[in-house]
Amino acid sequence: MDILGENLKQVLEGAAQQQAQQQPQPQPQPQPRPQQPPPGMPSPNDLSDILSQIFGGGGAQKLPEVVRQFEEKGMRDQVDSGVRTGPNKPVDRRQIEDAFGQRQLDHLARTKGIDRDQLAEVLAKYIPRIIDELTPQGQLPARR
Repeated sequence: MDILGENLKQVLEGAAQQQAQQQPQPQPQPQPRPQQPPPGMPSPNDLSDILSQIFGGGGAQKLPEVVRQFEEKGMRDQVDSGVRTGPNKPVDRRQIEDAFGQRQLDHLARTKGIDRDQLAEVLAKYIPRIIDELTPQGQLPARR
């Protein structure tokens, strides 16, 4: 079962719906064009691949490790708010850089041909949501 994939799909669909509600609806185009992300930004497929690498594949085996990385960098409140039920505390780009390190972010961005700073911004937006979705009972899953 691909836990991360299902949760990522829900988060991305929710974000797309929220963004669509905030933007005025454009007039229909005569020829539909596939939506491409802005230059330097990850595509949904790239983001899915990157988050799978971070969280350890479809089963999100590295979730406890990701949580520990945040805690070790002094972000216990932010990560606890993602694990517990209720609203998530925001995480910013610099905190993502601190938690994962420049080297790992550079590697992830380079493999997908995207801007590292943009990647950090996107991860700051989605990682708290993913942690929240992966911990619906308000606690980390038991290790197997």
